[in-house]
Amino acid sequence: MLPAFFFQNMIIYGTGRYALITIKFIDLLVTYLNTPILQVAASGDSVEEKASKGLFAIFLLILIPVIISLFFVIRFIYRQTIGKKLKTTVIEDYRREAEGYEKAGQFVSAARVYDKKLKDPRKAALFYEKGRDYNQAALLYNILGMSGKAKEMYEKAGSLEDAAEVALTEGEFDEAATLYEKAGKKIDAAKVMQQSGKTIYAVKALREAGEYKQAAMLLKEEGMLKEAAEMFGFFLYNKKPESSRLEEFHTYALLLEAAGDTQKAIEVLKDIDKVNPAFRDVKDKLKALLTPLSQDEKIPEGKTALRSFIQSGRIEPRYSLKLWIQILKSLQEAYKSGWPFGLLSPDNIVIDAQNNISFLKRTQSTDYIPPEILKEVDLDERADIYSAGVMLYEMLTGTLEGLGSAGVIDSVEDMPEWLDEIVIRCLRKVREDRYQNIKDIFADLKTLSKGKTDSDHK
Repeated sequence: MLPAFFFQNMIIYGTGRYALITIKFIDLLVTYLNTPILQVAASGDSVEEKASKGLFAIFLLILIPVIISLFFVIRFIYRQTIGKKLKTTVIEDYRREAEGYEKAGQFVSAARVYDKKLKDPRKAALFYEKGRDYNQAALLYNILGMSGKAKEMYEKAGSLEDAAEVALTEGEFDEAATLYEKAGKKIDAAKVMQQSGKTIYAVKALREAGEYKQAAMLLKEEGMLKEAAEMFGFFLYNKKPESSRLEEFHTYALLLEAAGDTQKAIEVLKDIDKVNPAFRDVKDKLKALLTPLSQDEKIPEGKTALRSFIQSGRIEPRYSLKLWIQILKSLQEAYKSGWPFGLLSPDNIVIDAQNNISFLKRTQSTDYIPPEILKEVDLDERADIYSAGVMLYEMLTGTLEGLGSAGVIDSVEDMPEWLDEIVIRCLRKVREDRYQNIKDIFADLKTLSKGKTDSDHK
């Protein structure tokens, strides 16, 4: 039974009629081999006859692998000769078919033959393009890594979003944003612009899409508080402070306060208070805003506000630095007497004839407000470090133009590089990235200025 078992459990390779022929052949062979083996076992012949028949059975067993090997050798030879020829003939037939479609001007049909039968995506893409099936051409060009052609095809097909996606995968953010704009996908265009660092363009796209809230939040992140408050106002236009919208109106009030529009902030907070007096910190905010700091406080006789010095134009770096250090030292002393954080600005600093510096409790001017004031966190020394950085920038340049986007060294010729580094660090939007206290500034001033001086003497 061994031969029968062996053959019946073989894996037959092949397809179509060749597999059927192989199965028939093996069935016949199994039937033929089984007969003599069974006869030897069941016959009542003598020992000599049984031995003879047994040898014959063994011969047949040896013959089996030879026949199998011969079968596979023949099959291999067939595949390498006649099979290859047949395959070549089939490919030639497909080529002729494609050429026929091409001559007849049926380019899309020709493209399908190249794509599905001949597996030639490059030629298929060319013929899809010729046949104006631009979407299919774009798909193949994209697979081939020809992103430029893929974008071109998608644009011709009017599939601008798909073209933008291709541009995005290639890192071409500007082109992707332009394509999204053409497709009328303003929000997608804004996301791409924001991703590429072009915040103002992103704001413009969001505004055009009517997404005023998102635009306002982007402006807030950039420190453009007045513009952020105005944009958020557009978002809340014709909306009432109902329970479901109190969070949005509260955000609007904070933006208005940070932008310096205290009166409008009070109005919004009062509207919130009417709906829900217990909402967040509305009561405390109203109390603080309705009891304003002494805006009408007169500058004491014999003293001059720092604003007067800055308005005269930029101050030379060495004098600016000397005055700035004096302000910081005076601020350290004021802290010991309980001076609050978050009031520092040129209008609130006064200097007498002996160069003594003191501070006035006035509302801080908008340009000097630290970014974290909008995050409702407790202010600390780092808030005043930001405000002091703005003042130093203004003293050195004579203006606030370019604040946050350009270094002082870009506009002031005689500016030491190490001083520019100090200004930049003071103006970091994230307070953890700034100097953590005034002592750190003094330590850095000593290290950086000394290092620069030593290198100049070498």
